[in-house]
Amino acid sequence: MKRFYPILFFAACSVFFMAGCKKSFDELNVNENKPTSVPPSLVFNGILYDMYDAPYSMYERWGQYYCCNYDYYGNNRYDFGSGSNYYSTLKNVGKMEEEALKNGAGALNPYSALAKFFRAYFFTKMSLQMGDIPMTEALKGSANLTPAYDPQKKVFQQAFVWLDSANTQLGQLITANDLSLNGDIYLDNNLRKWRKVVNTFRLRLLINLSKKEADADLNIKQQFATILGDANKYPLMTSMDDNLQFKFTHPTNDYPMSPNNFGFDALRYNTSATYISLLTQTHDPRVFVTAEPATALVAGGMSPTDFNAFVGASPGEDLGVMYVKANSGQYSLINRKHYYETYTGEPSIQIGYPEMLFNIAEAINRGWVASGPLGNAEAHYQAGIEASMAYYGIPETGAFTANFLQSGSPGSSAIYNSYSVNFDFTTYYNQASVKYSANNATALTQILKQKYIALFRHSGLESYFNYRRTGTPVFTTGPGTGNGSRIAMRFKYPTSEQTANADHYHTALQSQFGGNDDINGMMWILN
Repeated sequence: MKRFYPILFFAACSVFFMAGCKKSFDELNVNENKPTSVPPSLVFNGILYDMYDAPYSMYERWGQYYCCNYDYYGNNRYDFGSGSNYYSTLKNVGKMEEEALKNGAGALNPYSALAKFFRAYFFTKMSLQMGDIPMTEALKGSANLTPAYDPQKKVFQQAFVWLDSANTQLGQLITANDLSLNGDIYLDNNLRKWRKVVNTFRLRLLINLSKKEADADLNIKQQFATILGDANKYPLMTSMDDNLQFKFTHPTNDYPMSPNNFGFDALRYNTSATYISLLTQTHDPRVFVTAEPATALVAGGMSPTDFNAFVGASPGEDLGVMYVKANSGQYSLINRKHYYETYTGEPSIQIGYPEMLFNIAEAINRGWVASGPLGNAEAHYQAGIEASMAYYGIPETGAFTANFLQSGSPGSSAIYNSYSVNFDFTTYYNQASVKYSANNATALTQILKQKYIALFRHSGLESYFNYRRTGTPVFTTGPGTGNGSRIAMRFKYPTSEQTANADHYHTALQSQFGGNDDINGMMWILN
């Protein structure tokens, strides 16, 4: 029997050491350099970056503000691919709330209040691009890997619930003086301004639903009237200081156009006639800030401050033809001094005061409400134009300087031509084509055109969404825009849905677009 003792001893030791090894293995699998908890402000900061739509992208070309004239750098085609996928960002919204509670915040806290705004913002943003989307069953992880699609109407209904709750909770936090927010790159942790953003954004969503104004479930008119009728309960933006805007800093966040890419891009992009013609037809001084006169016309003797010297290309023009014309100076370039001279450029507005004023003017024009904070539709319309011009430093009356690049590149080698331009807003506004018309339909078109001008370089796809909803201003098409000379009406769903969520994906397509993921299909909001 003694001879078995070593074996038993070895077996006992083996069990002991295996248990010890298992514990050590588990411990070794813990990455001590990877945090298991983070401050909610850090997650919040990342979410804010995710909501930023930068200028100088296809979004601006799809809004027909400028054109790419060289196919190596891009094109102007409406061959839409997949829409935006913000589900990872939305997971972080939940994580932000979770971390706030883990760090000792009460059930009512700034991060949880703003989480409701972010959910409304990102879900509706995806829906505006694609149509029906997973929402109710989304973000459940392994508990549901194939979420059903919610109808677009339900997405907006839920968004309004979230926004109303966010506004209420932010009000309660402000009253309680609980301003414990950090990591804010937009509004310097100012909850009062965030509350204005929430309600201003809600007006944007309501305007986007203008074709559904008769829908009793949505009750769009009453929602709009309720917000405008109670400034204490639903505060709105009151000036450009309230803009939700991305400010550029060098060297961490440079403006997309800068001295670094001047040599590559400055001649490859020219302005679009859709945008430029709205300015030149009304002798709008904003053209002197955002564009340059066509060099061939100036060389031919035309004054650089003659509105006729500014010419944009039709986005539908064949790219080869546009390239020849642009490089022979027949088209206006984007103002290279204004946009390429520095690394910080101008702030990019995501949700802004001028747009809000035009949205209120449109709602009054449509008969949704009798008046707004400034009075009638014309008052808001005029204030929107003035706010947009002030953004560019254009005085209401007096002279300002128009600067155009003559030669060289931004920096010490650049040679600029400067011209003094006299402007009087009253004279500008009293033009028949600008002054708010007594004809309601004409006035609505005026509102939409001025809103389009004010959204130049701002708010991502909002100009495209407004065109898609109203047809104003008229977008041009042709060989250069592709898609059979049609403006695409929606983006496709992410390709991952075809494999990872195939059944619900096909059900959604069948209920909306006859079974096809068609970029020319008409989503519910447009019918």
